Amino acid sequence: MVRNYQPKTHRKPADRNLRVRFTKREQIDAEQVAEVLIRVALREAGTGSPAGQAGTQLRQLLSPER
Repeated sequence: MVRNYQPKTHRKPADRNLRVRFTKREQIDAEQVAEVLIRVALREAGTGSPAGQAGTQLRQLLSPER
């Protein structure tokens, strides 16, 4: 698992809303759900939203200085 989530290049932040597509299934792929939640949290890190607060906490947990 990659432990360094610091961006290497400066990117313009996304200004579009998050689109979610729901597909009903009998069983969920927990690994895939976790990956999406981690990506959303890291993308929102630093904002005042609950997802942003979770992303900030996640970045702190994944930092190599820990």
